[in-house]
Amino acid sequence: MIFNVLCGCTEIVPKGSLRENPSIESYLPTHPSISTVLTHAAATTSESAALTLPRMDYFLPFSYLFLHTPEATTMCGRYVLIDGQKVFATFMLLQNMKNTGKVFEELPRYNVAPFQRMPVVAVRDQKLTAEQMRWGLIPHWSKDGKVAFSTFNAKAETLDQSKLYNTYFKGSRCLIPADGFYEWKKAAVTKEVRGAERQVIEKQPMCIRMKDESPFMFAGLFSVWKDAEGKEFPSYTIITTSPNELVGEIHDRMPVILPEKEFERWLDRDFKDTAALKKILVSYPAKKMKAYRVSTVVSSSRNDVPECVEPLEKK
Repeated sequence: MIFNVLCGCTEIVPKGSLRENPSIESYLPTHPSISTVLTHAAATTSESAALTLPRMDYFLPFSYLFLHTPEATTMCGRYVLIDGQKVFATFMLLQNMKNTGKVFEELPRYNVAPFQRMPVVAVRDQKLTAEQMRWGLIPHWSKDGKVAFSTFNAKAETLDQSKLYNTYFKGSRCLIPADGFYEWKKAAVTKEVRGAERQVIEKQPMCIRMKDESPFMFAGLFSVWKDAEGKEFPSYTIITTSPNELVGEIHDRMPVILPEKEFERWLDRDFKDTAALKKILVSYPAKKMKAYRVSTVVSSSRNDVPECVEPLEKK
């Protein structure tokens, strides 16, 4: 069973009914200005999944939310950003940026989930800026700030063919600072189930970081949707690609991590050579990265605590 919290009202929904009954979207308020918090049960088994959303200023279809939990997603669905000052100290390109303190004031974030606002680096009004954007790209042409499909990840291999992403790939690219990201590794284990030993599939959360734990930048695309009053709602998506040898043992996709030498070209909104850009959207060298087991506490995005990123072996 999955417990939903909708504007303070709790209901119980049988597992699977959200996928089978599209009309469930009618439970959700539809006006973009209404705010709500959506929560459902935290678990890492195949019986249920975890996702908690913060205050929302515009909505995605309700059924969409339940298709994109850590266990259900096919790509990058959680990441870590701890220290904004360390990000700026690490990358020369960012050191001359001004008035960015408020963008990073909500850090550290140990368990970033889709639909939450996070710092993003992009060129806006011909200036390099860092600002908070919502994770999950809302097309600028959307009439009501909604989208009927997953937009928190975009496949590198098909960006130039995508009707949704092609425009942003050509001229609205961004960088998303991070200290690490999470994936869930499936493993068969023997457990006693109703008095008998059976093999079950468990999902072990793994944290992937640089070996020296330095911050890095995801490659992303951004959009700015405006409501009827002209208020801006910037949003972004993280680009994914095939995994390197390290991540490949955990998952079949990984986020694109750009080397610093590619930052300027990636952020240059006048650079339109998508064929050249696709060549840099590859997996980051495995030899520079590490992966380690972490507590299942990370499986619920309600848990935004240091324990999420701590190695399980130390406990």
